Amino acid sequence: MIYSTRNKIVCLSVVLVFAILGISCDINEEDPYALWKEQPNEKIVFMSKADSPEGELYLLDKDGEITRLTNNNRHENNPAISFNGKKMAFNAGDESNQLTWEIYILDLDTGEETQLTDNNVIDAHPDWSPDNDKIVFGSFRDAQENPSGTADIYVMNIDGTALTQLTDTPWEDNDPEWSPDGTKIVFKSTRNTELSGREEIYIMNSDGSNPQRLTTTSGWQSDHDPSWSPNSNQILFTRFEGSRVWHDVANFAEDWEELTPWNVHRVDLNRNVERLTNNSNAGWGVTLYSANASHILFGMIDWIINNSNQIIGGDHRLILMDPDGSNQQQLLPDDKHTGTLEYFDW
Repeated sequence: MIYSTRNKIVCLSVVLVFAILGISCDINEEDPYALWKEQPNEKIVFMSKADSPEGELYLLDKDGEITRLTNNNRHENNPAISFNGKKMAFNAGDESNQLTWEIYILDLDTGEETQLTDNNVIDAHPDWSPDNDKIVFGSFRDAQENPSGTADIYVMNIDGTALTQLTDTPWEDNDPEWSPDGTKIVFKSTRNTELSGREEIYIMNSDGSNPQRLTTTSGWQSDHDPSWSPNSNQILFTRFEGSRVWHDVANFAEDWEELTPWNVHRVDLNRNVERLTNNSNAGWGVTLYSANASHILFGMIDWIINNSNQIIGGDHRLILMDPDGSNQQQLLPDDKHTGTLEYFDW
């Protein structure tokens, strides 16, 4: 990190005074959060298992302070910050029983938590409308409110009322996100491939009408976790490019080379797709523009591999890059969360 000449003079003066007085000191001029503090976004929320085997939610503020937001024995994940930055939506439940997963909202100022759904189906991947009044999410339920093998997209008010189904197909629609201009929702779907694990990116009007496919995959490629640019003209997503279906991870430690890579891509509303990263084995779901579109933030896993070419762990790092994929830099320093950090938002 580069400090100003004035700061260097001040530090040198302090060291000189301490030396005259016979006092030793160790002054570190480098701020590990300097790159984060330069970004326009005010906070990052993320899931980590650093303090709990189930996984909890945390908030990083502009001072570099990390605050634990949840403290219980359930699993929380998929945090989404409201457009006004005051609340966070997420899904939570028993990690070993996804039928317990429900949608919650947490007030980031008061810590007050509100449960929005209460049923025996998987409700997950919530996101906010730009007016902060509605939540869109994916739900694995059928017409009788029973568990289903595929998801559809629903919307509701932030008090859980006025539940409305937006998609209704025998194939999976999931990972919805509202466009900043409020007119559209992007999501992933298997309605074209008609095959589990072969998702592509779609958009539709915010009322569920006029669905359109934006990406076309081949082989076992699969597109995930779409997110909008601030001007609502482009969509980032992560593409799985392995040689077998992405969710066949029963023996991932040995078969990891067939289940990677995941790379960041971008598509515009005219279906022009651009690959932004070229990682051979890394990456995971979330990819987000900064508030002013000056940078892109994505997650990358640096696998820890033993002498038998088996994965025994991984370092989960947030990587900042320019919009064209260049100038990749680690945004935050390694800490206790590096081994387990997962879904995040800013």
